[in-house]
Amino acid sequence: MSTSNFEPVHVTRFYNASPEIVFDAWTHPELVRKWLFVGATSEIIAIDLDLQINGNFSILEFEHSTQENIDHFGSYIEIDKPNKLVFTLSVPKHFPGETKVTIEIASKNEGSELKLTQTGVSKEIIEKSWVTMLEQLALSIENQ
Repeated sequence: MSTSNFEPVHVTRFYNASPEIVFDAWTHPELVRKWLFVGATSEIIAIDLDLQINGNFSILEFEHSTQENIDHFGSYIEIDKPNKLVFTLSVPKHFPGETKVTIEIASKNEGSELKLTQTGVSKEIIEKSWVTMLEQLALSIENQ
């Protein structure tokens, strides 16, 4: 899929946590399991993260309502802890092809501002999901 077919999707969120804590939530399986790709009727049943450049990841979600496994997978392009994480993302169940996600985290007002940009997929397909997941991320950080 050509990434030029769609405008980039941008979502920004402030967290009352350091950039290190926010970054770790994307890269530690026990933290990822609490918020990333988790829906109201789903859970993460398997996580495999190879956190290195060109390393692959797979996050397997089980959707209880449909009894389906949904794989979210890709590879890491850039890792600059705690400020930037760039990876490819494919979720064949939700959208065709491979997309690119860029996470930028900066210190701001005694917390962190996270800017997420995804290219290669329609805003209508993923923006609301990212807003919801980034809210879940805030709740999981506060509950640490």
